[in-house]
Amino acid sequence: MQLDFAEFDAVFAYLSPAAMPGLWEKVRAEMRPGTQFMSYEFKVPGVEADLTIKSNANDPVLYVWRI
Repeated sequence: MQLDFAEFDAVFAYLSPAAMPGLWEKVRAEMRPGTQFMSYEFKVPGVEADLTIKSNANDPVLYVWRI
């Protein structure tokens, strides 16, 4: 099943680091301005997140990019 990200205001991912570059290409191609892409624990290589959220010192980070 393939989803068109243009339908969504926010997309959340918890994938392996290897999948992030390809997913980011899809995000940039399909998501509308003003929407948000979020990734739990894994960054998009070479792309600084607009927001990082970490509950406690030992917890993984939630990365948020505003498109």
